[in-house]
Amino acid sequence: MKIARSDLIKVCDDFLENKIDKVDVENFASEMIYIDDDFEDDIVATIIFEWDNEIINYEINEVNIKLWKKWLQTDENELLEHNIWNVHIEPQKKICEKYNSIWKPINKKLKIGISDNLNDSPINGLRHSQEKGTTGWFIWSGEYSENNDFFKPICAEHLLQIRPEIIKYLGLEIGFRFLVDNKGYEDVWKDENIK
Repeated sequence: MKIARSDLIKVCDDFLENKIDKVDVENFASEMIYIDDDFEDDIVATIIFEWDNEIINYEINEVNIKLWKKWLQTDENELLEHNIWNVHIEPQKKICEKYNSIWKPINKKLKIGISDNLNDSPINGLRHSQEKGTTGWFIWSGEYSENNDFFKPICAEHLLQIRPEIIKYLGLEIGFRFLVDNKGYEDVWKDENIK
């Protein structure tokens, strides 16, 4: 039996519709490897092997299942940028060079402040001085608010699954700001009022 892309897309859909859970996905992959190794193509084979061992591959979760489905449908693999922090280091260095900033990488385990509406566009970012347990970064979209509950703390590495495309700006030094949208607009500048 040949395992087709459509078979894996069905598994993705079932997971996203809560008809199955990650154990079911892992079991499906293990069974496919055990009973047959006739895969439609290398993408199908790779995904089957990734699903078979979550510990050494990507976590089976909603974001990654959507990315696997997209890969099956479009041949575009975005799993690295949504799961591996270090793939963003070179883009950070390029952004710093482009905007005359010293590269000041952050610890991905420290906190950033984000607004609830981070799915909107454009996205704003501002880096203050680091305080204990934080990176100094505040990121928001929509109207800025002075309310105490406007920013919620999250570990910086969680941006991988939320908005990986903005990680390339997080190497900018203190005082830098950025404004980007989902149409390719980018503005980066140093705010001299921030020390």
